[in-house]
Amino acid sequence: MSVNHGVELQVFVEVGCEMCDRALQLAASVDDAYPRLTVSIVDVRDATGHEEDVFAVPTFMLDGRVLSLGNPQSSYLHGEIESLLRQRGLV
Repeated sequence: MSVNHGVELQVFVEVGCEMCDRALQLAASVDDAYPRLTVSIVDVRDATGHEEDVFAVPTFMLDGRVLSLGNPQSSYLHGEIESLLRQRGLV
């Protein structure tokens, strides 16, 4: 996916999770829309370091903070990413 520019979206998923298919679609849409964003897909079975924050799939984390448990509305996800990129002077 994108080259790291300091803003990261991590999407925690699990094989067999029906809602995770939509999460992957959302992740792909923001990855395409924001070249200054790094998108990482993390299988919860392999996740380390976020166990206390990730207790449901899918979970969306933007720069280390939980943005959404479950799939967020696309407009909310885009708005949060745009806001953070603006704050960092990356748009």
